[in-house]
Amino acid sequence: MRREDDADRRRRIVDISPESRPAIAQWLSPGAQAWRRALAPLTPAQQRTFVDTLLRYETAVATPAQAAPGH
Repeated sequence: MRREDDADRRRRIVDISPESRPAIAQWLSPGAQAWRRALAPLTPAQQRTFVDTLLRYETAVATPAQAAPGH
């Protein structure tokens, strides 16, 4: 389902149709529950550190490797 962004008419917003939401939620639910269980024992600060680390990893994987100085 697509619609215009009321704040910026140049932009289109693509969304999941209401009919598809239950199937997608069922498909994603086991993973979301597993993340909740894995993160539950951590403090909010530890959770933030973990998420920040994953984001830095994702950025590093997406960025072409650069040779170390002198190589």
